[in-house]
Amino acid sequence: MTGVIMHVALFGSLPPLDHDGRPQQFYGNRIHDTCYRRPFFDAGMFAERFDDAGAKAGWCLYKLGCRGPETYNSCGNLRWFQGMSYPIQSGAPCIGCSNPHFWDEDPLTERMPEYGPLGNVDKIGAGIAAATAIGVMAHGAMSVVQKQQREEAEAKAKGEQVNK
Repeated sequence: MTGVIMHVALFGSLPPLDHDGRPQQFYGNRIHDTCYRRPFFDAGMFAERFDDAGAKAGWCLYKLGCRGPETYNSCGNLRWFQGMSYPIQSGAPCIGCSNPHFWDEDPLTERMPEYGPLGNVDKIGAGIAAATAIGVMAHGAMSVVQKQQREEAEAKAKGEQVNK
């Protein structure tokens, strides 16, 4: 936002925009084009796991889900945390957060593992919620039954006291 405001203040107009209506100065290059791991991509050197020797040596994270080749953003230039780092430099692949359909695509929708016959985390959570609702209803029903039994016992005790 600061860059856009400064451009308007200095030049009196909006900065040039890309095909998605975003400022080209921030979305004009692919993450892949400015990535320091790019030479490993070009050489076909990919990390297979986050803890393998290739990942530790700084190899390309493409096989681990990096979306840098399709993501336009300036993370590699501007960096985060006051210019110190960005996800790829920190050892995490680009997740493509500036892509138009980011919330509808992987890795977010496919991130949940399956847990055998239980299913994924959403199914497990729904099952726990259903079990909780059944438990609350059973507790309420038992409370009503106990209250009726207590009232009947109290009425019977009062009836016995009256007859004496």
